Amino acid sequence: MTPAETIGSDRIAHLIEVAPIGIDDFSALRYLYAKSLIAQTAASVSDEQAAALIRLIYSPAYSDLIMDEEVVGAWLDGELVGSAAWHPGREPVGIARLGPVFVRHPRFGIGRRLLAEVESRAHRSGFRQFATWSTIEAVPFFERHGYEVTSRGAKAFAPGHLLPVTFLRKDVA
Repeated sequence: MTPAETIGSDRIAHLIEVAPIGIDDFSALRYLYAKSLIAQTAASVSDEQAAALIRLIYSPAYSDLIMDEEVVGAWLDGELVGSAAWHPGREPVGIARLGPVFVRHPRFGIGRRLLAEVESRAHRSGFRQFATWSTIEAVPFFERHGYEVTSRGAKAFAPGHLLPVTFLRKDVA
């Protein structure tokens, strides 16, 4: 990122309000997820996979997945422009699981601010290791923030549909 881009991104990042996502925000969250995920994975998923992802995001079962995490949103003038989430890992013990970081407008520091927020929340809860998964397109973002690739694989998101993903981990002091 050039110095001019950094200044511009810092201005936007400081204008956003980061706040927890509640059930009343789920429609905006679903819209954000659908738009961001499809835009970010256009080169790596088929049209059929994209349609299945959209069906999952708008399904009633997806609300249960969202409610299982602590989700924070980035709001700019009342519009949800980004989100990130985390939850205590189940196995192995002591690892916080971070969900994907979704942003409508990449390169403005919104994702960086959201990642820092969920890491801070997990750290305050006693976690010193963070694990996440991402599509191949988002791996460089996580690597810039200290995450290391641990493996590559796929996540099943609908019957007969797999999303190619990369698993990453970060240790903090």
